[in-house]
Amino acid sequence: MKIYLARQPIYTKSRSLYGYELLYRNSEQNFFPDVNADLATRELSYNVLSEFDFSALTGGHMGLINFTKEALASDLPMLFHPSNLVIEILENVMLDDTLEERLRYLKSENYILALDDFVDDGTYDSIIPLVDIIKVEYGLLTAAKRREIGQKYKASKQLIAERIETEEDFKSALHDGYSLFQGYYFSRPTVLSKSTVNIASSSYTQLWREASKESPDFDVLADIIKADVALTYKLFRLINTPLFYRGNRIASIKQALILLGIKETKRWIMLLLLRDFSKQENDQITKQALMRAVFMEKLFECMGQSSLAQTAYMVGLFSCLEVLMEEENALSALASLEVGPEISEALFKKEGILHQALNCIQCYEKQQWSTVEAFASAQNLDEQLIPSLYVQALSYADEIFAAQQAAPEDKTN
Repeated sequence: MKIYLARQPIYTKSRSLYGYELLYRNSEQNFFPDVNADLATRELSYNVLSEFDFSALTGGHMGLINFTKEALASDLPMLFHPSNLVIEILENVMLDDTLEERLRYLKSENYILALDDFVDDGTYDSIIPLVDIIKVEYGLLTAAKRREIGQKYKASKQLIAERIETEEDFKSALHDGYSLFQGYYFSRPTVLSKSTVNIASSSYTQLWREASKESPDFDVLADIIKADVALTYKLFRLINTPLFYRGNRIASIKQALILLGIKETKRWIMLLLLRDFSKQENDQITKQALMRAVFMEKLFECMGQSSLAQTAYMVGLFSCLEVLMEEENALSALASLEVGPEISEALFKKEGILHQALNCIQCYEKQQWSTVEAFASAQNLDEQLIPSLYVQALSYADEIFAAQQAAPEDKTN
């Protein structure tokens, strides 16, 4: 599955880069599609946080994202670090006391606030003291109006002149007091895309139910995530972003959750589940990944190598990532995740005992009995152990998926 976004650079008066406005896209077509604005904000935020590397997207500069009223009222802005996010308040957001209080809170948490498509008609006078940046669609206002806004606010706010399309526009905006500039004169938005991996639909109900609780159970969340290769992958993507990464090599899902913390874990889960989940088609592949993971874990316990059981589970779970991501080199996506040398060795180099065990289960699935028998013999395993573990793992995966699919799909709490 492909995901998309666009970015457009914003420059200073000296033409150095200030940052990028990050824009929602759902295809290679470089324009905002006909979708609900709340959905667009959630999807864009999710993709920036869990799929793309926010720091890489912005090159360490500021990232500007449009937020709807609903998104501002949620925890969505808090998923970003205030040091490199500019919260754009859309021009059609209707102010009320609750929203103004929310904006004051975000300001107190050191988030930078911007007013988008400002026309200075009095609508947003009450929040002007909270705002750091004012964006003006320079090409759409009269020369007198944009000059008036520039002269009025240049001493107290950063002013972004949007829709700068010519050298003359740039010089005029500079003369009017604007300090930041965005438009086709500098660069059109650039569409970026990447492959991602779907979360199995059977995971949604249990994950939503647990995350919706006032005090989610940390161990229950870990078990649910552990049963889904896509959730595991996305968790590892998130924990390796600059916002959370602390130089630790992550060996297990529980360790990743501990590093993330229950508050951020809950926010991340809520963000996942706010997306549109109507097009999930990979449950059978995900079930196979879970079955392999459980098989690998049980196998290493039986081999007397319990210290490797959790790592073996991860190898089994990630073994189907290539199919789920629908690209031949999908496993290379794991190279950016600090998953530990044993996992990399098994999946990339195809070496070591973890790879041999993974190859054993893959050959068992293909009924290539000679390879299975050779592995069992080399490890001094009873000839009935591997078939027994396979049946146990398959039964476990079937039960997990059946239980999740049978649960009531209540997403209202």
